Amino acid sequence: MSISIEQQIGQLIIAGFRGKTLEPDSEIANYINNYNIGGVILYDEDLAIGGTGTRNIESPSQVKDLIDQLQETSNNSLLISVDQEGGDVQRLRSIYGFGETPSWNHIGLLNNELMTEQFAKTMATALSDLGINLNFAPVLDLDHGEGTVISDTKRAFSSDPKTVKKNSKIFIDQHRASGIITCGKHFPGLGSASGDTHEGFTDISDSWTVKDLLPFDEMIRDDDLDMVMVSHAFDKKLDPIYPSSLSSIIINDMLRNDLGFDGPVICDDPSMRAISDHYSLKDTFELMLNAGVDLFCLGNNLIYDPDHIPKSIKAITDLVHSKKITMERISKSIRRINKIKKRYGISER
Repeated sequence: MSISIEQQIGQLIIAGFRGKTLEPDSEIANYINNYNIGGVILYDEDLAIGGTGTRNIESPSQVKDLIDQLQETSNNSLLISVDQEGGDVQRLRSIYGFGETPSWNHIGLLNNELMTEQFAKTMATALSDLGINLNFAPVLDLDHGEGTVISDTKRAFSSDPKTVKKNSKIFIDQHRASGIITCGKHFPGLGSASGDTHEGFTDISDSWTVKDLLPFDEMIRDDDLDMVMVSHAFDKKLDPIYPSSLSSIIINDMLRNDLGFDGPVICDDPSMRAISDHYSLKDTFELMLNAGVDLFCLGNNLIYDPDHIPKSIKAITDLVHSKKITMERISKSIRRINKIKKRYGISER
């Protein structure tokens, strides 16, 4: 059965949506049925509404039922994703009936391999039991100390690249054992950033060093990374024009050709103000696709727009029709996505 250009492009989209159940006339049902989206991302808080439990997560049984409904609706098995790093960056919180999960930084301070293994195994088992198959973790950014966003939010494991690599491998191996794809972030290293890409332009030109790259480099060489998330930070030493997520120099040349990574590349949400304040939606997708981004996490949660997913797919479709993006470029991303799904038994139907 042939599918439309829009439905092929839909495979590159991980969509955020409102709702704790799947209603037949809902936006997410439309995204799945009409656009053939590749996956979804679950949040507990809807930032436009405010407050806990205002988005997709209310209880373990509710989340499992929602995921079952989503998978039953889709012709292709969906990537069901979540940000579950631990600490402040987790969606499955104890207030909803899930177990307490310490921060990645707390586990790093313990720096005990058995503790890391237990932390990761408990997390991966909980995700697997719900039907979640993609965790946007671990954070590979180095701890640059007080005054940097990653450190201040307790998201960095260590300042030592070897320690980060060793424990991140344990984290990934435990997720792999539970059939969960992981995603190393935020390439080429966001640990030194004092600004937040959610809020605006973030320049790491004076603080980033090759040391920040080492966890990514070594883990790619050892085939430990399933997926890589690229940050929106700008470093004029690496690319004098574009931030990382729009940079062919950083993604195609550095990550793909120099480091040899051939898995799916995803970027931080393009609606983050580091990007959306400076580039139109169409320009963003043109630059990102030509730079080598394969998957787009459109959380639609920083500013909610009920038409955000259709607008995004139309923007990419227009780029194909105007020959600014080729269908072979789209197909290459789909092949990368399908390869990792096949590796984890997330079958095409």
